[in-house]
Amino acid sequence: MILVVDIGNTQVKWATTEGDGWVVQGQCPLKAIDRLALYWSDLSAPTKIVISNVAGSKVASAVDSAMSFWNVLPYWVEANKEQCGVKNSYLIPHHLGSDRWAAVIGAKSLNLGNVVAVCAGTATTIHGLTSEGVFLGGLIIPGYDLAHRSLSSSTAKLTEAEGSFSRFPVSTRDAITSGVIRATCKTVESFCDDMEAEGYGNVQIVLSGGAAFKLKNAFVRPIINREDLIFLGLLKIALSL
Repeated sequence: MILVVDIGNTQVKWATTEGDGWVVQGQCPLKAIDRLALYWSDLSAPTKIVISNVAGSKVASAVDSAMSFWNVLPYWVEANKEQCGVKNSYLIPHHLGSDRWAAVIGAKSLNLGNVVAVCAGTATTIHGLTSEGVFLGGLIIPGYDLAHRSLSSSTAKLTEAEGSFSRFPVSTRDAITSGVIRATCKTVESFCDDMEAEGYGNVQIVLSGGAAFKLKNAFVRPIINREDLIFLGLLKIALSL
């Protein structure tokens, strides 16, 4: 069994597989990280563990402790110059976040041609990947919740309540919600336009992340929704080890 673990800014997510499809998926908020071993107590002992961590060394130590009873040496993902058929164009390759690297490798594994892979989490990350497996670079913008809270907390007369998406909002909360969604989707689609202007035709958008369900119906371009995009990349890395 392979265990893949995605440690983000707010929670730890994991999935297990023994071949086709995910057997178990789960998550634990970082504020409960000291109880992670209890979350994992029912899992069978994995043969491989592959981990992406963007939450820092303290969280990494807690995760290390939680899996110590398996006596399996984990592989902590770090972006490389090249891995699993993806070439990294970052000036300093390991400065690319491990979650973003896994997402790009996951997108490559889908064999969709030219891709913009979007992970809508605490931050929204946008990645350009060519059909030949070259990660061109990407964008990082505030995630949906972060942008929404920023507007409501910084301006006295704006509301914290979420609204509904509308092309022409007629209430303040709808205006905030629609503005954040539209800004995110238009940024993604503008990035697609830039790729196509550079000669990378027929760009496909692959969307993942906790806020994906809030964004997916507001795109003009068609999207492919893959909530397991980072897991797919971590699995591809695991299978290559």
